[in-house]
Amino acid sequence: MASSRAGRVVILVLDALGPEFVDADRMPWLSRLADRGAIAPVGGVAELVASTGPNHATLLTGAALARHGVLANRVFAPGGSVDADPRVKMPTLLDQAGAAGRRTAIAASDADILNTVNGHACDLTWPTGTDIDQHGTPRPKYLPDAATAETLIAAIRSDHDLIVGQLQGIDTAVHKYGIDAPETRAVRAEVDDIVGVLSSALADAWSNTLFVVVSDHRAEDVADRTPVHLSAALAEMADVIEDGSAALVRPHHGKLASVLARTIAVEGVAGTSPLDSEHLVAWCEPGRVFGSGRTVAIAGCHGNLTTRACVAVVAGGHPIVTMATDAVRRAPPSLRLWAPIAAAALAI
Repeated sequence: MASSRAGRVVILVLDALGPEFVDADRMPWLSRLADRGAIAPVGGVAELVASTGPNHATLLTGAALARHGVLANRVFAPGGSVDADPRVKMPTLLDQAGAAGRRTAIAASDADILNTVNGHACDLTWPTGTDIDQHGTPRPKYLPDAATAETLIAAIRSDHDLIVGQLQGIDTAVHKYGIDAPETRAVRAEVDDIVGVLSSALADAWSNTLFVVVSDHRAEDVADRTPVHLSAALAEMADVIEDGSAALVRPHHGKLASVLARTIAVEGVAGTSPLDSEHLVAWCEPGRVFGSGRTVAIAGCHGNLTTRACVAVVAGGHPIVTMATDAVRRAPPSLRLWAPIAAAALAI
């Protein structure tokens, strides 16, 4: 897959965008980009757990969860506590590009992603703590996508070789309003406009560019406000971290058979599968959410098997794009595909 021509790579993540919303009416700019390159017709495939942290880690390492170590948005830490800020345990594409002398940049509306993928080692990292403070008190969890886009445009204009961006707005709207509520449609249109602006900014060096636009998962509307009570069901036999409509399960010694049987018996659970040598992932039926309270407060959710579908669009004039478009059209591409393709485009 190696290329003799070092190019420019831009990877943009539209958090929680479902492939079912990419058409000329609802996302005209992204659709036009797909027309210039290729789109996975029914979507790509995210990792299970279908959440932000694990899938950004996979996107930028090309590795499965068990290898890069970010099994979920929160994981078990040594000693039995919970690590709410897990980080990759292997070099990312950003690390590899930097080591090869390429100029790297990352900008994310969700600043936690910078920790997940070791983004602070880039030549340009946004936001810094000062940037976050400028957006209000108390500190916001997410920054405006428009501000993220400004940083991405600046990185393009300053000739960074590898630029990674993440836009949070759709995910936030989905959780609050649902996947196709009027408020979510408005945010989706704003994100689409950013795709158009970035495409225009890339025009001057299009022949040397690989532009990849993906989502890290899709989402679905909550259909039943009654939580799925997995943690209580597995008390005394497993440790559980709930992550939307998925859950990280660590069976106690000698309890695997009991955990499997009990998990499948819980009302609202659709399935379970191994993640690595210590952990299982359990997932809900469509439209259900894990929880311990009396009611589910969010309107949209993700994490489970049916939210693994993700957007996959590739375009640009770099020679590697021809191979990438063939791969995208041939079969639903895994998020693991993009790191090696990007590395080839960067000639690293």
